[in-house]
Amino acid sequence: MALSTASAIDAHLREATADPYRNVPRAIFLAARSNDPLIYSGHAGWARLPETEVSREQLEKEGTPIKQDDIAEMYSCTKLCGSIAALQLLEEGKIALEDDASKFVKELKDVKIYKGFDKDGELILEENSTPITVRSLITHTAGFIYYFRHPDCQKVADKLGIETSPYGLDATRDSLHKMPLFHKPDEHWNYGTSIDWLTRIVEEISGQDLETYFQERIFKPLGITDVSFNDNQAQIDMAFADPEKPDAPYVFRRPTPYSRQFRYGGAGLKGSAPSYLKLVRALLRGGALEDESSRILRKETVDLMFKPHLTNEQQRQDLREAEMSGSDPFSRKRGESLEDVSWGLGGMLSGKGLASGRGGGSLHWSGMANTFWVVDREHDVCFVLFSNLQPYGWQPVFDLWEKVETELYKGLGVRAE
Repeated sequence: MALSTASAIDAHLREATADPYRNVPRAIFLAARSNDPLIYSGHAGWARLPETEVSREQLEKEGTPIKQDDIAEMYSCTKLCGSIAALQLLEEGKIALEDDASKFVKELKDVKIYKGFDKDGELILEENSTPITVRSLITHTAGFIYYFRHPDCQKVADKLGIETSPYGLDATRDSLHKMPLFHKPDEHWNYGTSIDWLTRIVEEISGQDLETYFQERIFKPLGITDVSFNDNQAQIDMAFADPEKPDAPYVFRRPTPYSRQFRYGGAGLKGSAPSYLKLVRALLRGGALEDESSRILRKETVDLMFKPHLTNEQQRQDLREAEMSGSDPFSRKRGESLEDVSWGLGGMLSGKGLASGRGGGSLHWSGMANTFWVVDREHDVCFVLFSNLQPYGWQPVFDLWEKVETELYKGLGVRAE
């Protein structure tokens, strides 16, 4: 299928990346349908640039233009793979959503609940009496959070003598195991390390490390050979913007290395946009690509991923607030949440009536370096947009996302020209 708006998307990519030190350093945008593995493919910008701003002439000499299959840092796009791995165990009858997860990972029995600090500055921790279920882990309702989701998180980590992030080069298992819950299980939705715990279950049950499991059970069936936790010298540079100086040029550095000893389903994969498109297209097609040997999930399991799984209004309100903070460019501009925003098994479910034309109930999520994926079953389309710029939600990238997604849906005939 030839997308009628392809030239318009091409133009948006070129325009956005014309000033790589102040706008978008690079962008790769790919889209597919269930019966067509690639309806749009476009990329523009630079894979590697001098660390600080140089003239255009010098950039042409020293920079490396981006290619469609360049290796990018995926960050939380890893979570979809972690969720799929757990759902494979669900299909095999090895776990159930309502299982107490401490049956599989004993350290969950010892997790406490953070209650604050006393007047002497001592940490107050409360025993947890509510089971942490597999469902609460895969839906981010267990009570685990990321350090940027609570102002006390760093203080708690310092008091416990652990790294705030389990992914760091020097982090130990304690960075995951000792961090307390910040609310009782199932009371709230909160974004954090739940998928890391979920994939500890995958490792315990399968007897494999996560890299091996992902390669054998997810990537190999899909014909993906360039996605891995392992270091990759071909990886593109990371761009860093300064929120305090939004007009300052970006700084480019090699990506920060992850722990080589411990791998988790919450972050850490590196790979190409075409490979990630294969993954989300398999979900669009009900769990497999054209060849049945590529099946990674049954259709009924994929259907379960697209159902809303939040269980109370507080969880839904928490998620609406998270959506407003930047799960997509449209909520930020709109200034309000849409009807039926929820969490599936593996990502957020879009609300009804997105301005771009995206269908309600689309499964989507993203990574910290502005890597995005969407699976829209209503309009039979999936797409990925990779950039590798921090911080997340940087406005020039969101502006580009809005433009290319809107043009995509125009080309599909969902929106008027």
